[in-house]
Amino acid sequence: MSLVKILNVNILNPTASFLAPYKFEITFECIEQLKDDLEFKLIYVWSAKSSTLDQELDSLLVGPVPMGINKFVFEADAPDVSKIPKEDLLDVSVILLTCSYMEKMFTRIGYYVNNAYTDGEMQAAPPATPQLDKVQRSILADKPRVTQFAINWDDPTQEEQPPVESVEAMMAGESDGELDNDDEDDELDEDEELEEDDVDGDEDLDETEAQDEAELDDEDLEEADQMQDDDDEMAVEDGPTSMTHSAMPHAVGMEIE
Repeated sequence: MSLVKILNVNILNPTASFLAPYKFEITFECIEQLKDDLEFKLIYVWSAKSSTLDQELDSLLVGPVPMGINKFVFEADAPDVSKIPKEDLLDVSVILLTCSYMEKMFTRIGYYVNNAYTDGEMQAAPPATPQLDKVQRSILADKPRVTQFAINWDDPTQEEQPPVESVEAMMAGESDGELDNDDEDDELDEDEELEEDDVDGDEDLDETEAQDEAELDDEDLEEADQMQDDDDEMAVEDGPTSMTHSAMPHAVGMEIE
C-alpha cells in the first residue's frame, strides 16, 4: 500500500507562451510518518527515441512531510530550446511530473503538450527560424496519463514493480497507461462468445436429438408397417385362426401354427 497518494494536480497555466514557466499546484495525502523527504520533478520530453534527450526542468524536495493532506505549488522554467532541434520545437511533446521517495519513483503523471503558432499565416507557412515568442503551448490538463509504481516504503532499495506504461508509448499516442476497462471488456466479450457458443451448441444438440427421434419414429413406423404386411400375408394363408400384429402386438416373432 502506498503511503503517499497524489490527490490532485491543478495546472495553473495550461495555456501560455512557450517560454513561460510551468506552474503545478499539487495536492497529496500522507497516511504515515515518513523517514525522508519526497522529491518531485518536472521533465520535458520532446523525443521518443531516447530518455537521454529528456530535459529535467526542475526538482523539489518536500519535507518533513506531516501526516494528512498537503498542498504546494511547483514552478519550473521552460525547456532549454538550444538543446531541442528546430524541427522538434513545434507540434506535440510531453511534460512529466514524477514523485519519488528515497530515489524510488512511485508516481508518474504525463500530459500531452501542443506547441503551435497562434498566427494563422505562420501556421500555414512556419518560418525557417522558429519565433518562440509567438508560439503558444497548450497542456491537455484534463487527460493525464498516470503510472503507479509499487515500492517498499520501509526499504525502497528493494526491487520495484515495473511501470504499466512507457513514455515512448505515450509519445506514440498510445494510451496503455491510462486506467480503463479494456481488459475487463475483452474478458466480458470472451464470456459472451462462450455463452453464445454454448447456446448454439445446445440448439444444435436439440436439433440433432429431434432429428434422431424423428428418424427413430420413421423407422418404427416402417417396421410396424412391414410386420403388419407380413401378418396380413400369414392371415390370408392360414385362415381365420391366425392372429395379426394389430390384434396381438406381444405376439410379434411368435410362431403361429
